[in-house]
Amino acid sequence: MKQLLPFFFLFILLLSCNSKSTKDVELNDLVTLLLGEFSNEEQAKNDVSFTHLNLINMRIWKDQPGYWVYSEVSDAKQDDYIYSRRIVNYKRLDSSNFVSTSYIIANAKDFEVDWNNPKLFDKLTLDDIEIREGCEVFFKKKTSTIFSGKTNKGSCISNIKGIDYITSAFVVSKDKISIWTRGYDQKGKQVWGKIKGPYKYKKQ
Repeated sequence: MKQLLPFFFLFILLLSCNSKSTKDVELNDLVTLLLGEFSNEEQAKNDVSFTHLNLINMRIWKDQPGYWVYSEVSDAKQDDYIYSRRIVNYKRLDSSNFVSTSYIIANAKDFEVDWNNPKLFDKLTLDDIEIREGCEVFFKKKTSTIFSGKTNKGSCISNIKGIDYITSAFVVSKDKISIWTRGYDQKGKQVWGKIKGPYKYKKQ
């Protein structure tokens, strides 16, 4: 029995070392819920004031620290009409919060996306993207399958004439993502974005 003790303690030591390298399960859950192809087709049919949009989130740069996602919103009736195109980094902020940092792709119009070839993004480097200062989205886990997130009020400065800052609010759940993006003037009055509520996307 005494001869087995050293092996037992060695096993415990190796087990504890491996547990330290275990991935962040909650962060992985958040990103997994976000990934895929989504559409608000049902919403657009029921309310013509909402444009029919497609949302695609695809994980890239798996060798980089954290989780990197390519996110694109396009017009469902015009595949070549892109409303927004971003690289987003997701990471844990503290014991109960997560944060996503959004980046703009420099010369995005010259960048052709092939969804069947994710390695295409290997051509992009950190030097090809520009951070959107103050536009971080802070997420919190609400239940085992629901995360909510929002930007800090007044921090995401807009370069659109007449809009002082932009806010975004997210609710991420199984097969669903709702996004409510609004623009405000210097007096805090909403001057851009939907009044009724968020765009509601369902996984395709």
